[in-house]
Amino acid sequence: MDENWEVNSMMEFDHHQNIARAAFGDMLYDSDRNQLYYKALKKEISRLHKANKKVHVLDIGTGTGLLAMMAAKCGADSVYACEEFEDSYKCAKEIIKSNYLDHKIVLIHKSSQKLKVGVDLPHRMNLLVTEVFDTELIGEGAISVFNHAHQELLTDDCIVIPSEAIVYAQVIESKYIRNFNRVNDVYHNKKLLIKIPEKIKNCQGIESVFDLQLGELPTDSFKTLIPAQVMFRFNWNDKNGVITDRKNAIRCKSKENGIAHAVFVWWDLAMDTDGDIMLSCAPKWHLQRHNVPWRDHWIQGVYYFANEVNLKTNEEVSVIGYHDELSFWFDTNKSSSYIDVPFPYCECDFHRVISRTLIGQMNDHYLTNSYLTALKKYVQPNSVCLFVGNLSFMGLAAALFGASKVYYYDVSGPQGFGKVIHSYIRFNELEDKVIVLKTYKEVLEVISKQKENEEEICTVFMEPSKWILPEWIDIVKYSLQVNPKTNIFPREVTVKLQTVEFEDLWKIRAPLTEVEGFEIIPFNEIVQESIKISDGLLEEKPLWEYPSKSLSNAYDLFTLNFENIANESSLILKNLLTVQIKNKGICHGLVCWVDWCLDTDVCFSFGASNRKIYNSDWYPYARQRIYFLNKYRNVSPGDVINCDAILCKNGNLLVSFCNTYDH
Repeated sequence: MDENWEVNSMMEFDHHQNIARAAFGDMLYDSDRNQLYYKALKKEISRLHKANKKVHVLDIGTGTGLLAMMAAKCGADSVYACEEFEDSYKCAKEIIKSNYLDHKIVLIHKSSQKLKVGVDLPHRMNLLVTEVFDTELIGEGAISVFNHAHQELLTDDCIVIPSEAIVYAQVIESKYIRNFNRVNDVYHNKKLLIKIPEKIKNCQGIESVFDLQLGELPTDSFKTLIPAQVMFRFNWNDKNGVITDRKNAIRCKSKENGIAHAVFVWWDLAMDTDGDIMLSCAPKWHLQRHNVPWRDHWIQGVYYFANEVNLKTNEEVSVIGYHDELSFWFDTNKSSSYIDVPFPYCECDFHRVISRTLIGQMNDHYLTNSYLTALKKYVQPNSVCLFVGNLSFMGLAAALFGASKVYYYDVSGPQGFGKVIHSYIRFNELEDKVIVLKTYKEVLEVISKQKENEEEICTVFMEPSKWILPEWIDIVKYSLQVNPKTNIFPREVTVKLQTVEFEDLWKIRAPLTEVEGFEIIPFNEIVQESIKISDGLLEEKPLWEYPSKSLSNAYDLFTLNFENIANESSLILKNLLTVQIKNKGICHGLVCWVDWCLDTDVCFSFGASNRKIYNSDWYPYARQRIYFLNKYRNVSPGDVINCDAILCKNGNLLVSFCNTYDH
């Protein structure tokens, strides 16, 4: 195969995958957002016309052209819209034409910061409308976009939609939220087993925001120490621009005893100049109403403190917020004279290679204790073991349980996690027992030469994860071929499947042909075509954040017994599964996950299980895989859905639903 063709094909595949998984559909489904923009445009265009002024609109980052078309419909005298990305530009061009507004809107294929008055624009514009925000508000470069526009493209008396952003911060104590960031020592039967290096234990984590659907976070999983405070205001209307680097300290009193672990942060937008039209991204438990718009493109953020402060009721504390051009960070301090905290930076490497979801899993005491209890049975005194992991330090447990030697292979490779695991080995004084293998080839050599070196491998083991490692399959199969007496742990894994109705999550993949009276069929066609080309049918999401209703029981799709795997001629498995519906609803998709059988009596689920954590039906420290149906179906008890499923190993282990239909 020609190498250039292969590279180009991969780039094209990634391109379509990015389109398929982008949140554009969710944004367009956000009717609250759309209607508030429309309402603000009508108000401000009417205001300017009443003042006998012509309205010249600039839409920055037009995307589908929606805001530009709204401005045109509201009677703007001229509308100029710019779009930097080629696919979005082409899409907007088709959509604007299909809505017969191409004679009213001038579309420019450029970034706003490359626009020139007298070249791209005939004169400065007096109304700016744009949507350049992310969960962190400023992470997409909003400050530089607005500041440049005021300097180069807008009149001094211009109106900006939205006119202002207000950022709120709420100080909380939450062991649950803390578990996604801080790494705890590992205990087994209430005794310290694996010690976490101090540098890792004390690190505040990576600098990026931890974005969550905080509205779905049960209120009993956190304690509010300081209610939401206005931390920053961004006046987008200010012709002098927004200051890039700012700090704000608010002196507050704690309402309860507790440890300040983090802040919950969200923002509101004042859409019009008067501040009468408000868009809020606050979680629903803060708004205390049920009709809160659902969004997945603008959600809430968690920011962790470098130093966790113990507070008493009514004790004074400073809540300090900082921001630069793209990011926020926060601190707490009891002293009224505090030292500025620099932008946070992970110095332990651990947080740079381990996802927050996986950190939560590592801190799951129930899972860890169940795993260690089962593993201990397989580790014989003075034995030799082989561990296969993916960003896991649990293989050290075998050495601490009495194995004389543990070969340690992490499939993530020597880069990144290699430094971390070596720090664990040194800190637990296991240098003479644990040998790190850097390559798959080294693993095969250790297995093949075990008899020659007179060190028979007693147990080959791994730590259960959200999915099945392809390397694990190969290593187990080869180990059993070389030595059929090798203990394999865990014993087996089952891929599970369940049909579900989502309250809102279906919107991220649903076809959308019309928004606020505007036809957007070209956009839908581009997204759906990219979904077909890419592997975007399977979406990974932490389903505890997305309310859903089960429509069927959980079914076993495939079971792999690792003790018997050496005799399997092929690992390409097929199954035609008939799923019987037991609850009435709309079938949006199928969720699949894995259940691990560690031993004959110890099992653990990474999906839907009877073990609830803060009332969630889904295991919160893993992402489940979702197959969205091409066409959603109304189903009733007794209906069936048939699924052709293939479990194959072709570089990766995956599940593909080839055909789904009503019976």
